[in-house]
Amino acid sequence: MKLFYYKEKEKPICYYETNEQIVIPEKYQEKEMRAFWVSTVVNIDLPIMENELTYKNKLDEMFDVAKEFNINAIFFQVRPLNDAFYQSELNPYSKFIMGEEDKEPLFDVLEYVVKKGKELKIEIHAWCNPYRVSLNNELDKKSFIESLSDKNFAKKRPDLVIRDSKNQFILNPVKEEVKKFIIDSMLEIVEKYDVSGIHWDDYFYPYAPLSEDDNDLGDFELRENKSQSLEEYRRFHITDVIKRLNVEIKNKNNKIKFGLSPFGIWRSVKNDLRGSNSAASTSQSYDNQYADSYDWVKNEYIDYIVPQLYWEFGHPVAPFADLAKWWNNLVEGTNVKLYIGLGIYRQGREGEYENPLEVVNQIKYVNNLPNVSGEVFFTYHNFKNKEEVSYPGVLEVKKLLGGKNE
Repeated sequence: MKLFYYKEKEKPICYYETNEQIVIPEKYQEKEMRAFWVSTVVNIDLPIMENELTYKNKLDEMFDVAKEFNINAIFFQVRPLNDAFYQSELNPYSKFIMGEEDKEPLFDVLEYVVKKGKELKIEIHAWCNPYRVSLNNELDKKSFIESLSDKNFAKKRPDLVIRDSKNQFILNPVKEEVKKFIIDSMLEIVEKYDVSGIHWDDYFYPYAPLSEDDNDLGDFELRENKSQSLEEYRRFHITDVIKRLNVEIKNKNNKIKFGLSPFGIWRSVKNDLRGSNSAASTSQSYDNQYADSYDWVKNEYIDYIVPQLYWEFGHPVAPFADLAKWWNNLVEGTNVKLYIGLGIYRQGREGEYENPLEVVNQIKYVNNLPNVSGEVFFTYHNFKNKEEVSYPGVLEVKKLLGGKNE
């Protein structure tokens, strides 16, 4: 099927800056990974726990929806803000469980999720945000740090916390103490819970630039390798903790997979000949989050990668098909699995995925790329909320994935 713009049937959608029209294959073959992210930050996908039975029912519903859509893996967010959705010696309980940081929940949420996943043969990947301490907030640093639980690493070591220009606080990625804390936090999960994977998303350095008065520039001036630029220095430290963590996880349990989900554009070919067909003006994770996913894949520092390709086929600067092909080619000849991150939350929204078959077409397209091993959808609640504008398109996804009929 040749692809045309939804509102302009006569106008074909072509590969970036070419006249080659994109063709959507009709063939669909079930791949190894069919997953969704479950977002606990600001209670996007799960509510505050008011009583044990109601919350467990919500978790059971999550698994029911997974089975309904033939989903075989759940990427469950367990560390949204330097905290924990599990029993931890290192981190306070997340405020998104009981409404208050370090307030003990009525049961161990991750233990329940892992056990249920085992029963239903659904993989559970512990989704962690390793650096993020806060969302954007109105408090000054001192007031914010004081508001945290005494158990929070950021409160214990405020000297290791920096912020961006929107007043979001993160752990300083270049500090060895931060790296050790992050690795120890991941290993605690691996040791205590029978998860299938440890998963990080795209929050390395913030999307906004670091503030002028609270950043890592002092560390940069003290760097051992004076030939490193600031950008190289930051990328080195992000990659260093990833490389080390992968080794540590495999030493504990070599069956556990370690994967990452970066922003979907590494670099544009207009800035780097190794890059993707996309506009030079787009945000690029190599330059903005200092995330060198090209290096991680080629050196096999990770087991899988899930680029977030949250753009439509006809996007003018970040075209879906070109980006999917680039990631497919990147993993060629490596042992790194490629799962495509799809933005099902954008389905049906005006000015976004107006074509009700947008995500279905994306699945069919990537399904026929030889190195794509599956898809991960953002985010879970879009699969269950029939009131959502996205739901008609979601039903089309269910038909394709082989889910149960209503």
